[in-house]
This record gives sequence, C-alpha cells and structure tokens, in this order.
Amino acid sequence: MSDDEEALTWAGDEERGREGPRARASAPAPAADDADDAPKGSALLLVSYGILAGVYAICTVGWITSVLRSTTTLGSLPAEIMYQFGEFLAIVLPALWFVGVLWLERRPSRRLLWLLVGLPLVVPWPWMFGL
Repeated sequence: MSDDEEALTWAGDEERGREGPRARASAPAPAADDADDAPKGSALLLVSYGILAGVYAICTVGWITSVLRSTTTLGSLPAEIMYQFGEFLAIVLPALWFVGVLWLERRPSRRLLWLLVGLPLVVPWPWMFGL
C-alpha cells in the first residue's frame, strides 16, 4: 500500500466493515444490466420536473413582459424605488421558488406538490389578463 492509500485508511476499518481504497479499486464494475434496475418512476419524475421548469420559465418571461408594459409612476422617490423593487422580485420569484423547492425538499412527491402549489403564486396575473 502506498503512502497516499495508507493516508485514506484508518486502523480497524476492516473490522468495522469499511473498505479501504485498495478494496474499492479491486471491486468489479457493475454490469450493464444494472442500469435497467433504476426505478421506472424516476423517468416520469424527470419529465414532470422538466415540464414544470418550462412553465416556471414562461412565468418569468410573463413577468418581464408585464413589467416592461407597465407605465406606473409614483409621486415620491421612495415609493418609486419600492415599486421597482417589487417588480424585480416579481420577475425573479418563479426561478427562486423552483430552485428553492428543488433544493430544500428531498422527497419527490412533496417536491412536486410544492411546485404545483407555487404555480398560482408566481403566475403573472397582469400578463394573463392583459392588464
């Protein structure tokens, strides 16, 4: 065992059932048929995530369009700054919600549920109704 490999092992690893780097390197490679053992629901899950990512991207484009069409001006500078900050938040909210749900929720069923619950919250309603 080289010094590099020895640095990655701990005395007593074999007794605890842990493999050292030498044992891992000599382990046989998985067979090609093992890829077929993947759960069938994972493909459907990925397609669902892709469709929802597209819907959330359309929501972002809708908010950008809605903000660019807006002609609202306010009388004071602080009010105008806050209004424009709200427009910025409306634009980034769909992406933040999507990424946040994917990052924070680990269970796929609850992840899909939160993505579906978030859709009415991020839909650009002014764009939908032509306001």
